[in-house]
Amino acid sequence: MLDQKIFGEKLRNHRKRLGMTQEEVAEKVGVSPQAISKWESGDCLPDCFNLKAISYVYNISADVLLETESDGDIDAVANKIEQLAMEFIWANEKCDRENGNIHKELGDDLWQMWKGIYFAEEGNTNQKEESQKRGNTRVAGSYGTKIWDDEGIACVIKSELIKKLSPSDEGTIEVITALCSEDGQRLILSLQCDHPTSKQDLIEKTKIAIPRLNELLLMFTENRIIEYEDCHSSAPGYLISSHCGIVAYMTLAAMYVLNKKIYTASHHIKG
Repeated sequence: MLDQKIFGEKLRNHRKRLGMTQEEVAEKVGVSPQAISKWESGDCLPDCFNLKAISYVYNISADVLLETESDGDIDAVANKIEQLAMEFIWANEKCDRENGNIHKELGDDLWQMWKGIYFAEEGNTNQKEESQKRGNTRVAGSYGTKIWDDEGIACVIKSELIKKLSPSDEGTIEVITALCSEDGQRLILSLQCDHPTSKQDLIEKTKIAIPRLNELLLMFTENRIIEYEDCHSSAPGYLISSHCGIVAYMTLAAMYVLNKKIYTASHHIKG
């Protein structure tokens, strides 16, 4: 059963999140400010037409607004996010079929969801606004460390993982050193995740001496950072591996972060 008080609180929180007054919302919905006040106080509920208008103004699904009983259940929230993702898939498929272009990639949609969570976690309204202007944030706390950057980085490192880490062996250090070398960076930046690059193209793009290129290709292939694809629809070649290829991107991303001079940081300390 719908809890009117919780529903009203949600309406008020969404309005304040957007920085709107009751009068401004009332004008957009087409009702009186008194009606908005009654809805937010839980005295009464909007009808289906007004509910649809509110969801449009607040840019949030009416289903999410009406969900009041399980707001405190993280599993229910996770299920709701999964449901929204499935709705995105359906909407994209329907839209693309109409446009003659089937596209199921949800990266940008999920990216916006992650961004909302990262910036909300800063906790400080002024800090949050400043971070949004700059497009990046760093959050450090007992849970671990988190980074968001509009350029294309989103990363979480839990404290539990940090406690399990230990110094790497010589073989791993050798691979990381190769990744960080100028030739290693040129090679990785010349490869794609979904389309093989031929050996000849790598020679032309990277300008790496063939003996050195062969050495890197062998090392990175053996460590599953890249792989050789010969059964692709296009010409055979090398591409980023779906196994450990993420290591290469994380390494280059870390170098990018180290070179970035402007950033914001928020520290959450729980005593």
